[in-house]
Amino acid sequence: MTPEQRSSFENGIWLCQSCSRLIDADIPSHPADTLFEWKRLSEIQAYLALRNLEVVRSRNFKDLERKMPELIAEMRQDIQKHPFAREIIIMSKGWIYNGSGKMIFSYYFEEHEHLREKMKLCENYGAVVNITFNNVDRYEFTEDFAEYLESPN
Repeated sequence: MTPEQRSSFENGIWLCQSCSRLIDADIPSHPADTLFEWKRLSEIQAYLALRNLEVVRSRNFKDLERKMPELIAEMRQDIQKHPFAREIIIMSKGWIYNGSGKMIFSYYFEEHEHLREKMKLCENYGAVVNITFNNVDRYEFTEDFAEYLESPN
């Protein structure tokens, strides 16, 4: 690109300082076509956001289930027994949680190794939303994931 093309408005793309350095330092890995596509998609996303719309990339919950079959199996049993419950807490078996009286699923550190990390992965997949409050690790199933759990394997 010429200096004029490089500094033109059409060539501009909003990036954080770290990402802009990565791209500038490794130009072969970031061809202009890719950068223009990123810009176009970002502008579409901003356009939709201004209209209270969003594009969500759905994840494959079967992949999530392959990564943590025991936890997902327990979640599936729970949601099939209580199809309208959505809230989850994670805790140690020795702890006491005084909930609000509504049905809340409990998963225990002693039964699921790396439970916090697994819940973070569930969050990344769009299966749960973190609603932690008062130092209690709380989550809520998304409706998409609840429907997945309610469906037969």
